[in-house]
Amino acid sequence: MITLIHGGESYLVDRAARDLLQPLRAGLTLEFNYEDIQADALTADAFAEKAGTLPFIDALRVLVLRDWGLLAGKRDKGAGAERAAAYLEGTPDSTHLVLVAHALVAPGNPIYRVVAAMERDKRARILRCEPPRRSDRAGWVRKLAEERGLSITPAAVRLLLERSQPDLRLLDQEIVKLALYASPSTRIDDDAVRALVSDSREEEIFALTDSLAGSRPGEVAGVLQSLLDDGREPTWLLYTLVSHWRRLLQARAVRDRGGSLADLQARSTDHPFVVEKAFRQAADYRAADLDRGFHDLLRIEEQIKLGELDARLAVEGFILEQVLSAG
Repeated sequence: MITLIHGGESYLVDRAARDLLQPLRAGLTLEFNYEDIQADALTADAFAEKAGTLPFIDALRVLVLRDWGLLAGKRDKGAGAERAAAYLEGTPDSTHLVLVAHALVAPGNPIYRVVAAMERDKRARILRCEPPRRSDRAGWVRKLAEERGLSITPAAVRLLLERSQPDLRLLDQEIVKLALYASPSTRIDDDAVRALVSDSREEEIFALTDSLAGSRPGEVAGVLQSLLDDGREPTWLLYTLVSHWRRLLQARAVRDRGGSLADLQARSTDHPFVVEKAFRQAADYRAADLDRGFHDLLRIEEQIKLGELDARLAVEGFILEQVLSAG
């Protein structure tokens, strides 16, 4: 059996992988028959060797490949994905192969095509995990709270969604903190959210990009240092910058087409106040600079995931580059 779990919502990808793997692993007699690999650089030949290994004593062997480079289209030299796809078809029935990808896998990827064909024959299955739509986010907040034995009022749900990024992992972390804050009560209300969940996230990022647009190096350095000193994780800062840069790009594009704030708000899933500030701030940036910065951020994010860059140094380097290019 082959299972592919992929999608843009990493929290749901990890949940689906956990729910699948826990019973599989618990059913094994020997830990030897379970192998879990961060497979960024796994070659086709190395995959064939691992997939072809037979179980010992148990009837099943579980092989987990996380973020396989060949599946993501990375580092593919010498038609590696095609060769891996050919090996995939020969995976023995005694191996349950689980492919976990924290991004959507392109349907044209040779490995994906083989898995999709095997799914039609019921020899594989594909689970796609996408971020919930805006209309579904409140339901997810309630579900995350209920899973921890909590109830959360409608007002608290609305306020939490206003003050947090629409990322399920971050929302779950906020609910964990709220549970500790509310204990021994199991009810979370809007007062608890207001007391515990900071609403300064967007203000901090707007302050940083405001200073960047204004070509004020000293102010940029001060805002960035303040963010890091306040305990903001560099990975969180990078994630938020990517989201904010995307928002600025959209706002700049609407402006360049002669569109209005109402046009942008109609197509955005963000809070109207945040969209309004982005629309106003986008006027200070050139579209080409925003596009270049956005692609730089995506490249940095990928390199951090691959372990090629230190997150803090990467973020500081990106901000410095923006200062120098603005100057």
